[in-house]
Amino acid sequence: MLIANQKLRENIAEYVLYMWQVENIIRSLNFDINLINLHVIEAMTSNEDAREDVREWYEEIIQEMKQNDLVEAGHLQRVEQVMEELNFLHNTLLTSLNDKKYQEYFSKAYPFIEELRKKSDSESSDIEICLTAMFGKLMLRMQQREVSKQTEDALKEFAKVLAYLSKQYKDFRSGNLKFQINN
Repeated sequence: MLIANQKLRENIAEYVLYMWQVENIIRSLNFDINLINLHVIEAMTSNEDAREDVREWYEEIIQEMKQNDLVEAGHLQRVEQVMEELNFLHNTLLTSLNDKKYQEYFSKAYPFIEELRKKSDSESSDIEICLTAMFGKLMLRMQQREVSKQTEDALKEFAKVLAYLSKQYKDFRSGNLKFQINN
């Protein structure tokens, strides 16, 4: 089973982060499937059938990125669609559903989101800012660089928001999210 498919079913925030990582890997290896095969696919599994499936998947992603002019920046349409769904669900939980637990998580994360929004001069959505921060932590970890205490505190709050949102997204997609107004 492809990792992306598993993450898509189990944890949508992890899926987005994984796909962003895949996009970066493809760019860093200059869209060269042979380099991707050597440095990524062969390290993933020794099973030849699984390798072929993963290689085909990477070839599909490469083609899609090239066709949509994502060579230097940007995200795949399938990832952008998930982001739109997450933003819709985020807004629905905060407003229409008046989800108290989500509101509590979000209210603790919101000052950090605003601080990051100002620092980066970004007009990104709240959820994209949380995901971008988590992706930044992943990149710092890969470079074996430290994360400040203040940043770590913010990331903990972002993780709570994303974990709850991911659970609700999974429930929504499976038809188990209860759309009742909490008063």
